[in-house]
Amino acid sequence: MSLADTLQTIFGHYNSGHTDIAIRLADDALATNPGQADLLRLKAMSLRKAGRMGEALNTMLAAVNAAPANPEFQNTYGLMLKAVGSDDQAEISFRYAIRDVPDYWPAYKNLIGLLIEHGHFTHAETEARNFISASNGRQADAYECLGRTFKSARMWVRAVAAYEQCLLVDPKHVAGRYGLSACLIETGQVTRAGRICESLLNDGHKQPEIVRLYGRILVEAERIDEASEQLREAMGAGSTDALKDYSNLLWMSEKRQDAINLLNDALGNARTRPDFALTALDQLAAMDSPEMMRAGFERLPRELREHPVFAARLSMAEGELGNAQSSFEIAEQAYTALPDHRYVAYQRIMSALMTGRYDLAQQIIAIWRLKEPLDQHWIALEADAYRVLGQTEKFEALYDFDRLVKRIELPVPKGYQSMEAFHEDFIEQVHGKAPFLTHPLGQSARQGTQVQLNFMFDDRPVVKAYFQALHQPVREYLSQVGNDPGNPLTARNTGQFHINGLWSIYLRKGGRHVNHVHPEGWVSSAYYVAVPPEVDTSDKKAGWIKFGETPYKMPAATPALKWIKPTPGSLVLFPAYMWHGTVPISGEARRVTAPLDVLPGAAQ
Repeated sequence: MSLADTLQTIFGHYNSGHTDIAIRLADDALATNPGQADLLRLKAMSLRKAGRMGEALNTMLAAVNAAPANPEFQNTYGLMLKAVGSDDQAEISFRYAIRDVPDYWPAYKNLIGLLIEHGHFTHAETEARNFISASNGRQADAYECLGRTFKSARMWVRAVAAYEQCLLVDPKHVAGRYGLSACLIETGQVTRAGRICESLLNDGHKQPEIVRLYGRILVEAERIDEASEQLREAMGAGSTDALKDYSNLLWMSEKRQDAINLLNDALGNARTRPDFALTALDQLAAMDSPEMMRAGFERLPRELREHPVFAARLSMAEGELGNAQSSFEIAEQAYTALPDHRYVAYQRIMSALMTGRYDLAQQIIAIWRLKEPLDQHWIALEADAYRVLGQTEKFEALYDFDRLVKRIELPVPKGYQSMEAFHEDFIEQVHGKAPFLTHPLGQSARQGTQVQLNFMFDDRPVVKAYFQALHQPVREYLSQVGNDPGNPLTARNTGQFHINGLWSIYLRKGGRHVNHVHPEGWVSSAYYVAVPPEVDTSDKKAGWIKFGETPYKMPAATPALKWIKPTPGSLVLFPAYMWHGTVPISGEARRVTAPLDVLPGAAQ
């Protein structure tokens, strides 16, 4: 049998799932063709499919060494490296593929996707534009990559433009149509988003993510029963995002037990759908249910309980339950196995801080601050380490309350005679017809409802007026804080800014905000529409905003360091990386806020 026939035979067994036969045949052929690159690659692919990742990586590296200029080999090796969490090495392989063959599109797509996953949007944009240039603007995939970059960076207008350019090159491009529809939801153009998504479905494109997207569109249109049906269908087709959306929908509709049952079903099927089980654990965590999270983890098959990404979830649950040492031991083992995984590293840092291993935590934080310098969580943890290590000067540079936390009054919005009239209209228009009964999962609010405000395309005068009124106090804040290059907030201050997110929260009796940061912000703010009388009368500072108190306990005490009493009409502006939360309110009077996130630079 010729080598070509042998390769075809092995590939046939690989495709049919007969990996043991494919591996055996590859070994036989390599005995007479030692070091043959194509045989090594097929063997590596078969080993990966058989779950033997360590052997697969070694074999694929041998294939790459045998044919170093083959971009397909470099790309395949990069995908394998990415699968085991070695993202830095995967990036190198993707770049080698492009270096050797500049028009090898698969490596461009994988490289850009990897950069997006790590939040390196500027680099992703550069590579997407290189892709466009290398293809002479004739590859729709290149514009789709650019659109996906902007979409991930929440630059909705630029994302829409890139996706529309993709569809000019190829009007039937599925990923381009999908991305455009997803961005149109974010800009409030729900009807147009729905039409595009329906056209995809009518064309027979019923991939899980498209069905799930249509479910999201129906939620935005408040067609809840139809949305539920679509999300269930997307789950059945394999969409983990649909599981997250549907459990969140049940939760916000106060069908808590239905949501828990759904997640338990996902955990029960972990062997066949481990990605569903991981999402279920995260949703239980968002429900503040570490007991159920731990119980769910114990139901997993052994191979998943031993997987570092799953083990990191158990570490988190143990920490929430007050078992700090157990949390650290689990996180340490997971980190040793998978040090480059963001969630695993984050959990090791948290558990190190919770057990007083402050120097160790600081060492790992430094690695991730270098990797992701704009990530607000890493800055928050860095400040925590400075605080407990007694590095007061560095801590106070980040938590300089006098300079970085400001209360500024909002001017009376255009079209209103008084703040009182504006506030009453805001509450009625924004919260009067809210479709849900409680807060969404994964947010800081407890015992309240949250409404997203689309400041770009919302036609309601009260939302437009609020958005316009915000610019003056934000400009004032930026002029006051300066542009000191030594602080991660002020170093980015050029005076230009754009509002990146806007929402409103209505807290009810017992409502509060758990301590949190704003991961998608730079400057963040709470605007107070209505506050309960107890902010003036409670000796517990009910409803007040507090800064500096960590959301986890360490041996060293880390109480709140600054408190601000809310007053209607005032904005409290602060760095997005500062831990902040509120004290629960106990009365029936309403507490309504309209927070926002600001990013540097002009609107994109």
